[in-house]
Amino acid sequence: MGRERALTAEPLTEISDIHAAIELTGQARKALATPGTPPLEAVPDVRSTLERCRVPGSTLDGPELLLIIPTLAASPKLAAYGRAARPVAPLIADVTDALPRLPELHDQLRRALDDEGVVTDHASARLRRLRADIRERRRRLSQELERLLQSLDERTLADRFVTLRHGRYVLPVRADARARVRGIVHDRSQSGQTLFVEPESVVDANNDLVQLVREEEEETARILAELTDAVRRHLDDLIRLTDGIAELDWIFARAHAAERMDATAPHVSEARAVAVRRARHPLLVAQAWEDPARTAVPIDLELDAERPLLVITGPNAGGKTIALKTLALLGLMAQVGCHLPAAEGARLPVFTGVHAIIGDDQSVANNLSTFSAFVKQVREMLDVIDERSLVLLDELGAGTDPDEGAALAQAILEELDARGALVVATTHLEPLKAFASTSPRARNASVEFDTTTLAPTFRLLYDRPGQSYALAIAARLGLAPDLVARAHGHRSAQAARLADLVAQLDARSRREAESALASERREQETAARLAAAREAEALAEQRAETIVSRARAEATALLTEIRRALATEWDKLKRTERSRAALEESRRRVQQAAARVAPPASAPSRTPVPLTPGTPVAAEHLGLRGELITIDGHTATVRAGAVTVRVPVQSLRAAEGGGHATPPAAPRIRGGDDANASRRAIATELMLIGRTRDEARDLVERYVDDAFLAGLASVRLVHGKGTGALRKAVRELLAAHPLVDSFRDGEPSEGGAGATVAMLKVS
Repeated sequence: MGRERALTAEPLTEISDIHAAIELTGQARKALATPGTPPLEAVPDVRSTLERCRVPGSTLDGPELLLIIPTLAASPKLAAYGRAARPVAPLIADVTDALPRLPELHDQLRRALDDEGVVTDHASARLRRLRADIRERRRRLSQELERLLQSLDERTLADRFVTLRHGRYVLPVRADARARVRGIVHDRSQSGQTLFVEPESVVDANNDLVQLVREEEEETARILAELTDAVRRHLDDLIRLTDGIAELDWIFARAHAAERMDATAPHVSEARAVAVRRARHPLLVAQAWEDPARTAVPIDLELDAERPLLVITGPNAGGKTIALKTLALLGLMAQVGCHLPAAEGARLPVFTGVHAIIGDDQSVANNLSTFSAFVKQVREMLDVIDERSLVLLDELGAGTDPDEGAALAQAILEELDARGALVVATTHLEPLKAFASTSPRARNASVEFDTTTLAPTFRLLYDRPGQSYALAIAARLGLAPDLVARAHGHRSAQAARLADLVAQLDARSRREAESALASERREQETAARLAAAREAEALAEQRAETIVSRARAEATALLTEIRRALATEWDKLKRTERSRAALEESRRRVQQAAARVAPPASAPSRTPVPLTPGTPVAAEHLGLRGELITIDGHTATVRAGAVTVRVPVQSLRAAEGGGHATPPAAPRIRGGDDANASRRAIATELMLIGRTRDEARDLVERYVDDAFLAGLASVRLVHGKGTGALRKAVRELLAAHPLVDSFRDGEPSEGGAGATVAMLKVS
């Protein structure tokens, strides 16, 4: 059924139908790659059986009904296949889901018929009873006749066996002993020496058996009629089922062909443009399956509404006609949903008519010469051409005077252009080459000919006319050299000059093609190197991200440890007396904890140069600047004035501006002059404008501690007005801080509401 659909397929003309058919083929290819081939092989063609069933009162026999069972069984199998294919082929699954399912009819037929189409004993209770009686009657008859055989001697019987004649059990009796056996003669052998006699004693039993057999046949006929009626009741569903199976077979046939041809899905649109790269004639592709040495040479097909006339020239047997047929076949294939043996991105318009004049239609019977047949075909073609037509003209202008033939051919091309058709024509006429070169609506193309080997390459070259190379080909085919040389002498000077020019153009084009190929190869190598470099770069970035992530994790752990130490000290402060001595001790313990813990992983970036003893260094996390004394492993000893501390090496950086030592904040609180120096070192105001809430809280907390240790009685915190969020955060911290006695808005001279003045608990 699928083969019939392929043979009778007509090209679609609605763009939506074409797209749907192409998409179905594509999804069928995906289904072939995932769940595999659908279960269609065992499904027979039952359309003739269903047609017989349409006749009222008709009865199908057992084998005919048996054919319907695989068709019914295919529906659930295909539905299961569709479910498996749905993730990659939802449209195929929709087709299988739409198939009618008739499980009751399937079970009824399966129960009533065996594998040979014979009605089984399970078809009805009466049939089962009748067949049991028949078997019992036959058993008894056989026993009775066997007893008679034993009682008769060899002079009476021709053979010692029981046989059947006309449905009745009989004995083979010799003709000359007929009188010894009473009964009815039902038949005789071909020689007449043997009579088949039904003994008188088994006549009644045979009659009963024949009657039972007749009843069995009537019951069997009734069952077949009943099964036929059941099929007839579901006839519409069965027809839809067979149509759906045929459609699936046709879809998957397209998919199998596309896979075997390494085809691609075309893009079909309303635009009047053809752009198909590396197109291969489908029959030449199939030919290569049988003979891999005969490969199809791919060609590029280009045609559009701006230049709808393509004139192909070149030598005989060079592939001009194949180019015409390839274009037509690919267009028709696309419009029945096939994928095309071409490169990705093939674009084609929708054709409502493909008109071809290829070959010689001369006819003696119809009084038509080659030229007359051509004119007749052109006349008929022009009656139906429109803007959605594709016209193929082979050997245009041949069959008559070359000058007049070329003039007529040009006029035909201009008329076809006026009708809006896309036209591809082949010719050997020089005026048509000139027309294609000068007309803005036409374009030249030629099939390539290798002048070195004197053989065609079958490649299609655009925007250049081709030579016929008739004399070169004639010589290659074995024509006498002196004859070919004489022909060269008869050529006109102008034709010879044109041939030389085209040959030079061929050589130049070949050199350019070789250069382009070399450039393309270099570009590919460059692209490969670039891809390798990018891959290496990506790998390096990935490794860097891994290192940074690890460093951040370590920094987070270190920061957590520092915060834990700070929280411990803060809890002690809240539980103990908040005296200056207690704060001094807490500050010392916090600095010691910070000295034991390495800074975050980003710290190494602060030591761009190696550190050596005597180098001025700074430990920003301690607010310390001093001189590097020694380095012991990962720990450094730094002297800042009278203070000497040990800190991790990675927390240090080279100090700018010399080695002026700045001791850490904690040792400054010694009382007396040191306290006055600290008071001078701590500013009486803190600028917070531009900070976030979290940044402001951290700065204020550290600043209040330092101001308290420096002995400042009050400080001013400049937070600005803005939305008030920063002011609120500052005041919430001051309200909970154990060293703050009170706070107020600043006076107009102090910044007003844009500043907060805090009084500290300084004794």
